Amino acid sequence: MLCITASFLAGCTTTPATQIQAFGDSTKAITDKVDAVIGEYNQSALARIHTDLAATYNKQFANGLTSKTLEDVAQPIDDKTKRGFAMYRANRALGEYAKSLSALASAGSRADIDLATAKLYGAMSGINTQYRNMKSDNADLFNLDDFAGVAKVVAAIGSTIVEEKRNEAIKRIVTSADAKISLLCDTINKQLEDSGIHDGISASRQYVLSEEIRQYKGQVQKDTTLDWRRNEIKRLYELKKGVSESRLLVQNAQKAILAVKSAHGTLASELKKDKYSSEAIAMAIGRLRDLEKHYDNYETLLLECKKIEKDDKGILSCGDKP
Repeated sequence: MLCITASFLAGCTTTPATQIQAFGDSTKAITDKVDAVIGEYNQSALARIHTDLAATYNKQFANGLTSKTLEDVAQPIDDKTKRGFAMYRANRALGEYAKSLSALASAGSRADIDLATAKLYGAMSGINTQYRNMKSDNADLFNLDDFAGVAKVVAAIGSTIVEEKRNEAIKRIVTSADAKISLLCDTINKQLEDSGIHDGISASRQYVLSEEIRQYKGQVQKDTTLDWRRNEIKRLYELKKGVSESRLLVQNAQKAILAVKSAHGTLASELKKDKYSSEAIAMAIGRLRDLEKHYDNYETLLLECKKIEKDDKGILSCGDKP
C-alpha cells in the first residue's frame, strides 16, 4: 500500500533509529563546519604574516631572510592555544554528544552500546567543563543525577537489545538534555558574536589584498598581456570578495549553531510524544543537511536576510536578529 502523507511515508521507509542516527550525523557535520571558523582565522592571520615577510624581504633586502626568521613565525592560534578556547572545545563537545547519540541509535551489540554510552559521558563532561570556562563560574549543565539517569536507562536496554527499551533510553537522554543543549548553543552563539574573530579575519584578508594590489601595480609597469592582467584582476576580485564576506563567515557559524539548537528542540519535543520517527524530525534533519550543503555559499545567507548591511570598509553582514 502506498503511503500518502509525509509523516506516513517517513514511518514506512525509516526506522526510529534511522532518524535519530541521521540527526546525530547531521549535527556532528554542522559542528565540524563551525570548527572551521577558528581554523579560518588561523589561516588568514598566517597568510598576513607570510605576505608581510614576502613584502619585507624583497630585492636588496632578500638576503635578510633566514631559517630563523621562518622559525619565529608562530601560529596565531596554535593547537595549544586553540584548545584553550572554551568556545571551540564546547562546540567539539556538542559534536561528540551528537555523534554518541547516533552511535547509540545504531548500536548492534551490547559492546557497541557501552562504547557509545562511554563517549556520551565524555561529551557531557566536556560540555560541563567548557560551559564553566565560557561562563567563568562553577555552574555545571549536567549534574550527577543526569549521569545516573543515563546509566539507568542504558542498563535497562539489556544484553539483548530490545528496540523499545533503546528508544526509551534515547528519549530520556534527549529530553533531559534539551534545555542544557539549548543553553550551550546560546552561549556558543554569543561567544562567536563577541569573540572578534571576524575582525581578525577581515583585517588579515585586507592586508593580503593591499599587498597583492601593490604587487600588481608594480608588475603592470612592465610588458604584460591583456590575458595576464585580466586573470590577475579576477584573482584580486576574489580576494576582495573574501574580505567583504569575512563577517558572513562567522554569521554562518552562528546560524549553524542556532539550527542545531532548534533541531534538538524539535527532536526532544517529538520524543516526548513518543514519536521516534516523524515528519517534524525529518524536516529538522533536512534543514541541517541543507545548511551543511550550502554552508560556504554566502549568497544563500544574504538572500534569506531582510537587512543587509555594509560598513565603511565594505564588510557585508546580515543585520537580522536571530
